[in-house]
Amino acid sequence: MRLAAVLCAATLAGGCAVGNQHVYHGATAEIGTNGNTTVAVATQDLRPYVASGEKAPNFVGLSRGGFGNPFNVTTASGNALAQDFSATIARSLELKGYKVTAVSVAGSAPANVKELVAKSGKERLALVTINEWKSDTMMNTALYYDLLLRVYDVGGKQLAENRIGGKDDLGGSAMNPPGHAKEAVPPAYRRKLEELFNSDAVRQSLR
Repeated sequence: MRLAAVLCAATLAGGCAVGNQHVYHGATAEIGTNGNTTVAVATQDLRPYVASGEKAPNFVGLSRGGFGNPFNVTTASGNALAQDFSATIARSLELKGYKVTAVSVAGSAPANVKELVAKSGKERLALVTINEWKSDTMMNTALYYDLLLRVYDVGGKQLAENRIGGKDDLGGSAMNPPGHAKEAVPPAYRRKLEELFNSDAVRQSLR
């Protein structure tokens, strides 16, 4: 605690770069289709620094002190990011009438689609792969992302695919950059999930 206080005092901006958390688990995305299909949702985290063990599964970004020194940002829930992704997606689909079950994907090897479909017993599998996801905050907040969504039928046949990736500038604050990031990242997360699920091919595949 004493070290954290010293580090906070050394931060140039008004906020503290140490011990920050971002809220992912309470979000709901607006998915532009209704249905009553049964859907299994799975999210696999293939970020290389998570797969290697360099970062924990609940790592979601960096908050930098006054000298640019980075400190880890984690999920507010304490859950793995993949778990928060699946919870958000499941909730969002349920609000549109779908009957949804979240299923877990173990390990860092590519997911066995037929095994996941068989285990779930659902008509569709929505499999999200997180290839990159992190925010990076000093004065401004950048969001780096690379997400892949694939939808499969009960036989394991791929019906649709959508991939989004890039780097977004989420703005900043001279007085409290970490505070700004806490406010800016959750809406950006929701928007990215909406972009991922609202392609025509994905919407059609879930019906």
